[in-house]
Amino acid sequence: MRQIFLAMLLFLVLCSVSHADELPPAQRLLEIAKTFEVTALAAPPAWASPDAPLLFQAAWLSDLHITDAESLALVKAACNILRDELKPALTFITGDNCALPESMLPPAAGKNLSLRRQEWLRDFLKQELSRPYIIIPGDNWPWEFENVFGSDKQSFTYAGFHFIVASLDQQAVGKEGCLVFNESSWQWLEQELRQNATRPCIFIMHEPAYPPCFLEAGRLTALFDAHPQLLLAMGGHLHLDLEFRRGNWTQWCAPALGRSHRPAFKLLSFYAGRIVMNSWEWQANARRFESVCKWQQVEVPEHLHSKAAPQTQFQPENHFLYPPAPRQKVPQLGQRQQEYSAMTMQFILEIGLSTFFPKLNP
Repeated sequence: MRQIFLAMLLFLVLCSVSHADELPPAQRLLEIAKTFEVTALAAPPAWASPDAPLLFQAAWLSDLHITDAESLALVKAACNILRDELKPALTFITGDNCALPESMLPPAAGKNLSLRRQEWLRDFLKQELSRPYIIIPGDNWPWEFENVFGSDKQSFTYAGFHFIVASLDQQAVGKEGCLVFNESSWQWLEQELRQNATRPCIFIMHEPAYPPCFLEAGRLTALFDAHPQLLLAMGGHLHLDLEFRRGNWTQWCAPALGRSHRPAFKLLSFYAGRIVMNSWEWQANARRFESVCKWQQVEVPEHLHSKAAPQTQFQPENHFLYPPAPRQKVPQLGQRQQEYSAMTMQFILEIGLSTFFPKLNP
């Protein structure tokens, strides 16, 4: 999806500008993508430090892409600063996690490579993060996840906020965006939103729904549109630091931690009336992650304000674990790739026209 998304951004801008820069296509593509990313501010906005009790903090890591010594060092540095300095109540890890080569894994007779990678990641997080975390797989390297981490779908309430964490069920391997939920998963998602109509809800998945990053993204955005208590969707996958607003809800896209032009993780602060997020980016000279002046927020409508007290440790309520199951390989879904590409183009045109030609909007 990331390559298609960026290529279509490039196509749109090249068709819409009247002057021709002389940059090579690959460099221009990256520069265009950067213009859509969240930008640094001159100073933290007033809402970054609300005059209200902090209920809890959560970290968010996405697209670890642990594939070699360099990416491993980045992820280790992020985990260690969370463990030793920031100490959030919990950490969300949203997929595309580990693809270490066999040479970097401990020997394990009789175990396949996918299982060994998942077991290595579990042991790594236990040692280097050593704090509560919620993890899901992405479209890359999801195999054997359920045999090590258990369910890839769960829900819980914490400090008055309801979290729905999900992963897709079927995919055509090697075909970007060709993934879907099982119908039973749709029923569960709909039930979760119906039963939590009075709580502010946050949805977490590897693939963003907006922009559409999988075949059923339109069905998911329609579900969110129909439930105004759904305030925020969090996803990775695109490796870019993005934000899009649609009706009553916001889509945050996290940058990649282990494979990015600007490796970063996010720190979320939850208050009764808002969710505030700050970026922590890799500083190559200092060889560490540091807070930068990139701030984002989602306001919580007054009728959904949490009445919970500040939390001192992660003790979720209404915790539900969906029965664990392996990701299904369904090659037939690859036949729908043109459908997926058309969805992406429609989104790019909508966003691009509103960005580059705002006077055309009613």
